[in-house]
Amino acid sequence: MGYIYISLSAFFFCLMTVFVKIAGQELETVQIVFTRGIITLLFTLVMIKSKKVYLWGENHKILILRGIIGTIALFFVYESIQRFPLPEATVIQYLYPIFTALLASFFISEHVGNQLYFAIILGFVGIYTILGFPFINPESSPNTINLIIAIIGAFLTGFAYVLVRMASNMKESPYVIMFYFPLFTVPLSFPFAYDLWIFPSINNWVVLFLIGVCTQLGQTFLTFGYKLLPASKAAPTSYIQIPFSALAGAVIFYENISYNFILGSIVIFFAIFLIIKNRKQSEHSFLD
Repeated sequence: MGYIYISLSAFFFCLMTVFVKIAGQELETVQIVFTRGIITLLFTLVMIKSKKVYLWGENHKILILRGIIGTIALFFVYESIQRFPLPEATVIQYLYPIFTALLASFFISEHVGNQLYFAIILGFVGIYTILGFPFINPESSPNTINLIIAIIGAFLTGFAYVLVRMASNMKESPYVIMFYFPLFTVPLSFPFAYDLWIFPSINNWVVLFLIGVCTQLGQTFLTFGYKLLPASKAAPTSYIQIPFSALAGAVIFYENISYNFILGSIVIFFAIFLIIKNRKQSEHSFLD
């Protein structure tokens, strides 16, 4: 059942990216972030009330930082979806497990071996391949700003996941951790959304609502999936979002799937596999 939950999570997160790309054709990214924050905040408050969990938690500094970093990461991720074809944006975003592992070694002293450093290099080789070997092949060189935005989004997502892990290690409720994300997304994005506000059409309101719903469903299924499966099995299952996104990009946005994309994705999958293998070996060593 855990694999089903993780697969459903990947499916709804893929739908979320589709709706974000559709909404971004007429609306500013920060407006999408703000609206998504309101919807997920309301959903999370309902969940917390039903679970009768103390709303504010105990480790406020970590929770606040998680909310701020997560909000900034969300903006960069959503903006990269507008600037890249959907499959490429998704693959670059899935560099976050590499950044998570690297940052965890600094902030929570998780073991880092040579295998991890090799995986990090492989991950960037995969991105280089997907982008069509820029600098060697000038015709395929991406806009530098676009690439920086996408990589910052993946990096900050990894940072946010480390903060989630830190809060979990401090015995914070997962519902409280989820709550602090939109709690900061709404006020941080509001001034920018207000300044750039474009009044959505009825169709856009529907799309914005679906972004919030798909995000919440994706997060909920992910939470249940990680309860039933160890992280070493749940994490690689979530990468099914990449072929979902490739299919959605081809069918909905008529985006081509190149050989470079396929080859680069394989390289990144292998890099993530090395990280998972390294983590499992560390866990076994700890248990022994």
